Amino acid sequence: MTTYNYNSELVKAMNEKLPNGTNLANTLIDILYLGKEAVYRRLRGEVPFTLAEAAAISRKMGVSLDKLAETNVSSNAIFDLNIVRQTDPLETYYSIVDNYVKIFRDLNHDPSSKLCSASNIIPQTFYLKYELLSKFRMFKWMYQFEKIDIEKHFEDMEIEDKFLEKQREFVRESQKFPYTEYIWDNKLFIYLINDIRYFASIHLISQEYVQKLKRELLQLLHELEEIATRGIFKTGQEVFIYISNINFEATYSYMASSAYHISLVRVFAINSFATRDEQVFNSMKEWIYSLKKFSTLISQSGEMQRIKFFKTQREIVEGLCI
Repeated sequence: MTTYNYNSELVKAMNEKLPNGTNLANTLIDILYLGKEAVYRRLRGEVPFTLAEAAAISRKMGVSLDKLAETNVSSNAIFDLNIVRQTDPLETYYSIVDNYVKIFRDLNHDPSSKLCSASNIIPQTFYLKYELLSKFRMFKWMYQFEKIDIEKHFEDMEIEDKFLEKQREFVRESQKFPYTEYIWDNKLFIYLINDIRYFASIHLISQEYVQKLKRELLQLLHELEEIATRGIFKTGQEVFIYISNINFEATYSYMASSAYHISLVRVFAINSFATRDEQVFNSMKEWIYSLKKFSTLISQSGEMQRIKFFKTQREIVEGLCI
């Protein structure tokens, strides 16, 4: 493909990503930090976009450069692994959470944006604002990958206030989407309860902190039931919650607006593989939608199923004692 054709295809792809009425030149000025005339020379094909500029456009707008260059293989997709660096895991984790906060904010300005997730564990978009529950999540990950002394107790691990506030911000921004949909595995709380029991059995969590974790879990359950009953977040945005009658093996999510989409698959306890690949996105939507066939809507409806679900989850949490 010639440089001119490459430029033309890139411009075409960018225009397809933008909502109607959005000025591409102004968007590129913000992304590339170029002057208006420099941007228009590129849009007219007089000057080619540099590789660095094309990469910046790809990151910000989700334009696939391999597809434009006709080098992609239909069965391949590019994933961001979101790997936490071993040398500084907490700071890397902070940057990952902060990046998602920025994505949430960008998308929430679009009235067509949505967040959809099928979760086989408690969604972090709910529990990250709880200090001890979020701390346990990090503790388990650091212990599993030997990033802390194996003799270090849960209560000895310190999390700075900036991490706690960023997690609370993550939860707040995630609940501002104009459309949100969750499908929950009916064993949502079992996996976390089993993890807490294990660490208590090897004496890395004291009974005092087991009880504190239990209290936060009950608070979280109360909050979830209130949201499900009302079908509305405290932000005023509507949410649809389904309970699956079958179990699924991972947590799958996607976020989308008129100009942007990203698909995520949860891995490694605190990470998610992320991609903007269109085929993966369409497959993710189809998979999450297909789970509705085995699920019951409990937000603003399905009262009997909702009561039964939360009763069962409370019984599981109440059994958290060693």
